[in-house]
Amino acid sequence: MNNEKSLMWKTASTHGLIVGLILIGFALLVWISGIQQSVWLRYINWALVIGSVYYSMKTWRDQYKNGVIKYNQALGYGVTVMLFASFVFALYNVIYMNILDPDSIQRSMDILEESYYELGWDEDRIELALELAGGMQTPMFQAVSTIFGTTFLGLLVSLIVATFIRREGDPFDHAMKGVQDNINDEQDAKTE
Repeated sequence: MNNEKSLMWKTASTHGLIVGLILIGFALLVWISGIQQSVWLRYINWALVIGSVYYSMKTWRDQYKNGVIKYNQALGYGVTVMLFASFVFALYNVIYMNILDPDSIQRSMDILEESYYELGWDEDRIELALELAGGMQTPMFQAVSTIFGTTFLGLLVSLIVATFIRREGDPFDHAMKGVQDNINDEQDAKTE
C-alpha cells in the first residue's frame, strides 16, 4: 500500500508538472498575442484544465490501477495533480506579474476601479477597496492565491471528472483475486 501511495505521488507530480506547463504555455500565448480580455479564452482555459485532469486520471486508472478506480481515489488523484500544477503555475504567475509584465497589476487595478464606478460606489469606498486590493499584490500573496485558486479549480473539475473515470470493477473478481493471493502466499510459504 505504501508503494502505491509513493507511486501515486510521483505520477501525480509528473502529471501536475505537465498540466502546469500546459497552463503556462497557454498563458504565454495569450500574453504574446495580446488578447487577454477575450471571453472565449476562459472556455479554452477550462477545456485545457478539464482535458488535462481527465487524461491524468484516466492514465492513472488504466496504467497503474489495472483499469479499476473508486470515485474518491480518482478525486484525490485529480486534486493532487492540480496541486502540483498550481505550484508550477504560481511560480510562472509571480514571474509574469513582477518581471515580464509588471504593468498587468496596474491594468487589473484600473479594471477593478472601473467596475466599482459601474456599481455606483462612492469615492471613499472605492479608494479604500483599491488600497486593500493593492496591498494584496505582493509576490507571496500572488503565489499563495494562485496555489489556492488553481487547486480549488482542480477540485471542482475533479469532482465532475471522477464520476466519468471511476470504474469499480467486478466484486466477484476482486474477492477471487484475494482468495488466489492467499493460496499463492500459502504455497510460497510451503516451498520455503
